[in-house]
Amino acid sequence: MDELKKPRKKDRVVKVQVIERRGEGADEELVKLCKYMRIMSDRDTDATVTQVLKTMMIAGRDKPVGGSELAKMSGLNRITVIHHLKRLEIAGVVKKEETKYIMQPKNAGEMLLEFKSDMDKMFSEMDDLAREIDREFEGMLEEGPGKEVLPPLKKVRRRQE
Repeated sequence: MDELKKPRKKDRVVKVQVIERRGEGADEELVKLCKYMRIMSDRDTDATVTQVLKTMMIAGRDKPVGGSELAKMSGLNRITVIHHLKRLEIAGVVKKEETKYIMQPKNAGEMLLEFKSDMDKMFSEMDDLAREIDREFEGMLEEGPGKEVLPPLKKVRRRQE
């Protein structure tokens, strides 16, 4: 008896590149950089944010990548990946484009230059603030002893509930 062979649909091959974890979960250099830039929190004991960043530096360098795709590539939970992507977005390292993310700087060198530029601006502003505070306090000291330097504190009445 002749068996009728059903035509098989062409098998679809999906290629997924898994980014391996090294050491304690990420490269030591990337861990240090993320700590210096305050991207990595003390709660991130497994350095998962650096794993997400490393995966983004490879997969999201030139095209937007979604959280599910990054989760498959990194071997991390999708919710964890999205949590860290939001942290990286706040830090200015990745940019959200609709429902996907792309690296803002294209590599660690650019990322560090942007961070340095932001820090330079912040230190310049802090320097201006410190000088203004010093001028105000010097002005208060010039008024001399026995003079009212600071206005009296207002008494605030608390409401009884």
